[in-house]
Amino acid sequence: MANEVLREDKRTNSQLRPISSVLSSLNRADGSASFSFGNSSVLCSVYGPQEVKIKDELLDRATVEVNITPQIGIGSTTEKNMERIVREAFSDVIITSLHPRTSISITVQITQDEGSIISTIINAVSLALIDAGIPLRSTLLSVTCAVQEDGVILLDPSNEEIKNATSTHVFAFSNTSNDIISSESTGTFSEEEYFKCADICKLAVSSVLKFVHSAIEHKLQKEQKN
Repeated sequence: MANEVLREDKRTNSQLRPISSVLSSLNRADGSASFSFGNSSVLCSVYGPQEVKIKDELLDRATVEVNITPQIGIGSTTEKNMERIVREAFSDVIITSLHPRTSISITVQITQDEGSIISTIINAVSLALIDAGIPLRSTLLSVTCAVQEDGVILLDPSNEEIKNATSTHVFAFSNTSNDIISSESTGTFSEEEYFKCADICKLAVSSVLKFVHSAIEHKLQKEQKN
């Protein structure tokens, strides 16, 4: 990327923080995964397909429930908005028609929020769904970027960088088509800035995909040894 700048954590504007993940980290869940970008980390568990309450039952597909718990205290409108984003992002990715009249429950615990938390959550949910064997049309992977006042676009921004940004953009891409499946933008921005952010995040998500592939391979190798 042209006009690289050095940030407080010594990254350039086009660098992601170190990625880490552990699959099958919770024994009692049908599937689970932790995921982190640097110090932003979450733990996701998936239960289902399982019995659903009659009032929530859908005759032609599974009900997808999303619950996000903050690092401290109880959920607020912030977490409710995150739940909506995650539910909408995965609504067409999970093949719910294969399990009508059941529930697929996704629970996310935010363990540390140092920025780009929605992308961190989406990536954890994808891995936990794969770990649970839930049928998916594609793997959904996400990256966030923030536009600064001087027009510089920062990839995988910290909370401080988001606070000083004129706009923040969360993109989720399909691993099969590389199309944008979900995008959430806040702040003031031009159409040109939006598409520039989309291109930068699309390029960066390939690094996340490589990591996810290696994490899944590591899990399979571990299972084969056992």
